[in-house]
Amino acid sequence: MEKSISVIIPVLGSQSSAMRSDIPLVLHAVCGRSMLDYTMDTARCLTDNIAVLTAGGCGESMHGHGVEPGFIHPLADDQNSAYAFLQAAVQVSGDSEYFILLPGNLPLVTLSTLQDLLQFAGSQQLDAVLLAAGHTALPEFAGQVICVRVKWLADLLTMHQSKLKAIPMQTMDLWHLLTAEQAKKKLFHPVHPEETMAVTDRITLSEAERAMRNRINHKHMQNGVTLIDPSQTYIGPDVCIEQDTVIYPGNVLEGSTVIGRGCTLYPNNRLKDVRLGEGVTLQSSVILESSIGDKTTVGPYAYIRPGSEIGSGVRIGDFVEIKKSVIGEGSKVSHLTYIGDARLGKDVNVGCGVVCVNYDGKRKQRVTVGDHAFIGCNVNLIAPVEVEHDSYIAAGSTITDRVPAKALAIARARQVNKEGWVDKREKQDG
Repeated sequence: MEKSISVIIPVLGSQSSAMRSDIPLVLHAVCGRSMLDYTMDTARCLTDNIAVLTAGGCGESMHGHGVEPGFIHPLADDQNSAYAFLQAAVQVSGDSEYFILLPGNLPLVTLSTLQDLLQFAGSQQLDAVLLAAGHTALPEFAGQVICVRVKWLADLLTMHQSKLKAIPMQTMDLWHLLTAEQAKKKLFHPVHPEETMAVTDRITLSEAERAMRNRINHKHMQNGVTLIDPSQTYIGPDVCIEQDTVIYPGNVLEGSTVIGRGCTLYPNNRLKDVRLGEGVTLQSSVILESSIGDKTTVGPYAYIRPGSEIGSGVRIGDFVEIKKSVIGEGSKVSHLTYIGDARLGKDVNVGCGVVCVNYDGKRKQRVTVGDHAFIGCNVNLIAPVEVEHDSYIAAGSTITDRVPAKALAIARARQVNKEGWVDKREKQDG
């Protein structure tokens, strides 16, 4: 990391009128992360000297977006001039040779571009360099990435104090303010002009989303992942995918999801903070904050809720819901079943329509099923209850007591057929 460099991130208002939103502009998300998160990550890779200059009472809302409390430097409500902002930038830069003004609404700026910008400024002994797209400098302060020599700016502030105090900091055009005759300044054009895209409204937000999604998807494809239709595949910036995985359109992969080798994600899955083993197959399912073992299949239309651990070689079928449960290796929960707050052993077979009745009105209770157990269709397991290994439960049973190992449990009323009942009823009604 550069020690003689500072990064100044301006956040100068709690709302964005162009966005028509109560959310601060820099906290709007691109591919699942706030723009400020991207800016902070890039800044951290460049230097330890980072300052977020805030105004308008928005400092508190920055927490939880990669901004530690020590990074935030609020400006007083009466310090709303260009002079106050630039003076604060000089002070927090300390003994740095340069600072980079990096607005938090430019999520596409990369570390390599900022390093090239610094090298360009230093090699030519420049006082100021603007990161420009094409041949046009952006006039809006919110869209300017500028590298400034700290000592030169401090001298400029002394000479033009009165002028700068009359300019509101939210509207200042910093590039054109740096017009002292002795200034040595130039434009620097990045290799990828899209990096200078400033998000100012919902339209530019969607454009940044598209550009970031393309960047993320291209990285995964270069690393050996097949995306059938990248334009319809939504992958967050922190998702890891190993090679030879195939992802069909409509998949949404979020958070810190990790996908192992050779998986197949058929259309329309949503995964958030999920860990998949190797060779997993998913179809049209939602999986949240859970893990899935090797060669397991899930779906279609399964819902695996947070805190679940699904073993290897497991089958989770259609319209199955798993909540905060452990499913052992080789077990099958094929369809129309709810497994909540339960622990199933290895090679358990769960029939259609099984329900773990885990809530007694006050607290959640546990269901435990041993290895090789067979749970028939339409069984209710009333927690807390234990079904021991190698046991069988007859279809339609409601189980309230322990089922011993290798036993057959039947808990249902005996069938009674009343011959001639329909004819008798019709005579009575007539």
